[in-house]
Amino acid sequence: MEPIPIRMLNEIQYCERLFHLMHVQGLFEESADTVEGKAQHERAEKRRRPGQMAPDELWGQAPLSLRLGDEQYKITGVLDTIKHEDGQWVPVEAKHSHAPDGSNTFHFKEYELDGSAWPNDQIQLCAQGLLLRANGYPCTYGYLFYRGNRKKVKILFSEALVAATLECINRAHELTQIPEKMPKPLLDSQKCFRCSLNYICLPDETNYLQGTSSNVRKIVPQRIDGGVLYVSEPGARLGKSGEELIIQLPDGSKKGIPIKDLVHVSLFGNVQCSEQLLQTLMFSNITVSHLTTHGTLIGMTSPLVSKNIFTRRKQFLKFTNQEYSLSLAKKIVYAKIRNQRTLLRRNLPSNTQNVLDELKRLSEKVENVDSLDALLGIEGMAAKAYFSAFPSLLKTDSPIDFAMNGRKRRPPKDPVNALLSLGYTLLVRDIYAACASSGLDPMYGFYHRPEAGRPALVLDMMEPFRPIIVDSVVLRAVNTREITLKDFYIGKDSCLLKKSGRDTFFGIYERRMHDTITDPIFGYKISYRRILDLHMRMLARFVDGELPEYRPLMPR
Repeated sequence: MEPIPIRMLNEIQYCERLFHLMHVQGLFEESADTVEGKAQHERAEKRRRPGQMAPDELWGQAPLSLRLGDEQYKITGVLDTIKHEDGQWVPVEAKHSHAPDGSNTFHFKEYELDGSAWPNDQIQLCAQGLLLRANGYPCTYGYLFYRGNRKKVKILFSEALVAATLECINRAHELTQIPEKMPKPLLDSQKCFRCSLNYICLPDETNYLQGTSSNVRKIVPQRIDGGVLYVSEPGARLGKSGEELIIQLPDGSKKGIPIKDLVHVSLFGNVQCSEQLLQTLMFSNITVSHLTTHGTLIGMTSPLVSKNIFTRRKQFLKFTNQEYSLSLAKKIVYAKIRNQRTLLRRNLPSNTQNVLDELKRLSEKVENVDSLDALLGIEGMAAKAYFSAFPSLLKTDSPIDFAMNGRKRRPPKDPVNALLSLGYTLLVRDIYAACASSGLDPMYGFYHRPEAGRPALVLDMMEPFRPIIVDSVVLRAVNTREITLKDFYIGKDSCLLKKSGRDTFFGIYERRMHDTITDPIFGYKISYRRILDLHMRMLARFVDGELPEYRPLMPR
């Protein structure tokens, strides 16, 4: 058995599902709390040097960190600070949170624990004590320092605490031995609100879709913390200084952006990025997309895929099954056609009812198709009807300005198609990032045929989002006159956005991704970028077998 990191014992006492997500599946993303806690830890680490004093409010003289392991317990860990007092070695652990008031004792299963510190913190500290003992260092107690209310708590390693710690160690090994079986989410637990992985776990959403609860609380954060950085200035250089991403422009000026405020970086054309920065972004789970000057996606730089090979194995097996793939594909195409119809219905003049009727008829035919080829035919007919009506949504002074004769790409031949192509590229980028972080393989889908260099699953999942995100953004850009003909290079056989037009379009797209929508399943408001992540995770849970079905997004 592989040794369990002792910091994971903190998670398993707090929630077994959290332990499984973090340790077994390797899924972890920073939150405001984890970023601040990490920063505090690094600041304290810089102050600790042999023979020097750590801050007086912490614990006095502090040596460097100590890495220990033990074959008997099969645990390992780094002890940040160790004191030597009264002939013993004493571990000291600092926490970002507040200490409890100590008025009541805590009960963990049949064990009664000290009420002056949280049970999960006590168990992590006790595991440090067990490591010290196993390596020949006498240890009967330790200290917890809570930065939130600056409280230092002495924790005795009682028989009850040691027994509780050993039980957590054994349970951690049990869960590691059955990695394909994820523990069920907590039911209506207050712990979920403070959990850094609540939007990955989706406790209430999972219980609701499984039918075990009708209560969906607003746990998932409405918006993702952080934004997308677009760099398209030719000759720009990106580097790192401390915790900041530094952009150096050709004129010598520099701009700094805190890395913690980023969720993605997009580089267009002749832009250079240092290896030091790339490594930092990968460690922070921030993907980087590489595009040509005019917006063709040529690659993504992302962290190594998660440990959760079991989800991807099920993905390959299930998506190979034609019946399974067809069932999923029909849901996706049905949702896409209905969303196209919704966009037209909200914006078209009343004399175009025939197009709405045609889209309704085609969506109803989806359920009866018996092959992917037949489904592709219906999708193609719906797209032809939809884009024949799309120009009627454009409110321009002259119908010639943004003339559009159907959907044209490779290359786009008019301004509207140029905007649509760039918008779909940005959507591919965002869904690719959400797909990779959910544990699924972006390259193997259930609808689009796999081809070399083609992210088939990303293309599958973006279908319902095309009209409600990208097409809506294009309408906004044209109808508000934020983008005009002067923002394009218009040639005989192609049309491209100028840099000024691209920069404006990026801003409009990001405003849309920051907009909120009421989720029709769960009833709470959530941003469009967050909803992409939500749907990729629900698909992953469906592939895993935890959810009985996958429901694509269809706004009312």
